[in-house]
Amino acid sequence: MKKIFLLFIVAAAIFSFKTKSNNSLAEVNQIGGYYIFVDSKPSAEYDYLGTVKGAGFVSSAQYQPVRDGLIRKARKKFPNGDGLIFNFANGSVDKVDVIKFKE
Repeated sequence: MKKIFLLFIVAAAIFSFKTKSNNSLAEVNQIGGYYIFVDSKPSAEYDYLGTVKGAGFVSSAQYQPVRDGLIRKARKKFPNGDGLIFNFANGSVDKVDVIKFKE
């Protein structure tokens, strides 16, 4: 009887632990062949290839024209990149880090 009770206690202890879900995981959009990270960074391992600063002349300070300009510059300078980590700054130069995911 003691063995059954002990087995029940051990089983209850094992099943009482809950696995913690990771709410910070997300699906990332791709634009122009790059995975786009804004105010975030990838959870997968990657190599840093370089940084591109400023989108050049854009007719608007809106997000999409600035983003698209930085994507064009990144594609010219680092065509083998997989992802872009955007760093937008008010009153400063916007920049994007170009990354290559590790295999």
